[in-house]
Amino acid sequence: MKKSLIALAVASAAMAGSAYSANVEVYGLLDTSLAYVYADPDASGVDGEGKFTMENAREFGSRFGLRGSEDLGNGMKVGFVLESGIKSDSGELDQGGRLFGREAHINLTGDFGYLAFGLQPVFGSTLGQHGLFRAIDPLFANYTEAFGSGHASASMWTRVDNAISYVTPNWAGFNFYGMYSFQNDSTKAYRDGTTHNEGSAEVDRYAALAARYQQGALEMVAVYDTTMYGNDRTLETKHDDNGQTFTFGGNYTFAGGLKVLAFGQWFKDQELNRAGVMSTAMKALKIGTGVANGYGFVDGYGLSLGVNYPIGGGVAKAQVAYRDMENQDDTEFKRWTVAAAYDYPLSKRTAVYAMTGYTQESMETSSHNATKVDADPSGYEFTVGMVHRF
Repeated sequence: MKKSLIALAVASAAMAGSAYSANVEVYGLLDTSLAYVYADPDASGVDGEGKFTMENAREFGSRFGLRGSEDLGNGMKVGFVLESGIKSDSGELDQGGRLFGREAHINLTGDFGYLAFGLQPVFGSTLGQHGLFRAIDPLFANYTEAFGSGHASASMWTRVDNAISYVTPNWAGFNFYGMYSFQNDSTKAYRDGTTHNEGSAEVDRYAALAARYQQGALEMVAVYDTTMYGNDRTLETKHDDNGQTFTFGGNYTFAGGLKVLAFGQWFKDQELNRAGVMSTAMKALKIGTGVANGYGFVDGYGLSLGVNYPIGGGVAKAQVAYRDMENQDDTEFKRWTVAAAYDYPLSKRTAVYAMTGYTQESMETSSHNATKVDADPSGYEFTVGMVHRF
């Protein structure tokens, strides 16, 4: 009897210690704004159009989530993130209605580094713990239509399912990163209207390698990724070669607080769906018709230069960007974007912001293309919003 009581006491103590070492946090963010967007398609018979709307997530994606960790001892911890995207203007779930569509992964950390499994943001984004584009994006205008770094590049700026990622420990200021996704989107239906086995050549897969260097006022990042397009895509969106991007950039903060951020990106055979204010023009001009509201598969490069400067209790931001590319139908695109923003904190958890930007894109088909396109669509946007974290 005494032995049983002793065993029960030891087990209870072990359970109490385990409960003490584990923790779970509920967190979230709401970003709601008012936006005016104007698009001039520069297409015959199609007028320019403006819209004034309430919008969710112009600067940051609204979300709520659970995250936690448990200390396993010997310097090792197991953790998890379950993060749900929400539309703060309507209360709907984002990411196509997924319950945890922003992140859903388990991770292990220790002297060996960081290892994670599940739905994760890609390194070429500003999302999650390891979104390396935070080092090069001056505005964080993640969901705007007329400006932002997403319109100066051809990257996905998103997340992938079924992913394994690894980050090394810091070595003299350097961290190295690797990721592989067995299937980018488990919900995607292919040519026959059904889903397919992950890891097979029938589905889209993704891989990335990256590096980060941070020392004092200097931060540099390099990200290479490739998308292996599935063989069973619909005929309109099928592509023989893998999509590729390579991004190099960084930032430097001067003594007065001025931060300069810059990047350059090369891309090839990259599927680019993000058109923003150019969507109307592309539909009217029948460009990239194989991809909804997109350019199709593109080759080219993009450049960005931006600044952040603390002033008046907030941070003033500005960016100028250029992108030059050509799609699979031999249509050339040259796009200039200028933008400015100001963020002002009302408290540690609440901030207001204002952002505005103008963009113009030259679209022209090559001389041997049967469908002639020669247009200079443009657009601008002004957005004011509030962000609250909890």
